[in-house]
Amino acid sequence: MRKQTLRVLLGVCYMCLLTTLLLYQAGVFGGRRVWSVAVLGTLFLGVSLAVVLALYLRVTDQIAKSKEDPGTDQAERKPAAETYALFLAVVENCTLSERELEVAWLLYRGYTNRQIGETLYIAETTVKKHVSHIYQKMDVCSRKEFRAKVKDKMAEPSCPGG
Repeated sequence: MRKQTLRVLLGVCYMCLLTTLLLYQAGVFGGRRVWSVAVLGTLFLGVSLAVVLALYLRVTDQIAKSKEDPGTDQAERKPAAETYALFLAVVENCTLSERELEVAWLLYRGYTNRQIGETLYIAETTVKKHVSHIYQKMDVCSRKEFRAKVKDKMAEPSCPGG
């Protein structure tokens, strides 16, 4: 939500700067100008436009990435297959069912119950039930605790690949 708001504000700022630059160049405001002042004014507005445009594009790119995969972590740079293999090694002793394993993977990646339900084509109440069973089997009480426990076990030297 904040990124969307920032994107809108940057877009409005960009349009205002662009309009100001065009009006400045057309001589609508500023009156008679000294050549050096005109060049500096244009340069300042041009650099401001470039900075705002770069920020706008960066925020837009981050929004697109977060829509593609809401569970990605900037700090997590391992390939998905390697991370998933480590994840499976960590949870193999927890006797999770196949569906619970799918839910646990998405849960670990930071998906909400609604996102998990949409991804797996199951009802949100069913997701809640699976999450509850996962918590019981993993002996945790929250998403944060679940994720921390899995990350800690994945980081242990005895864990294959970790």
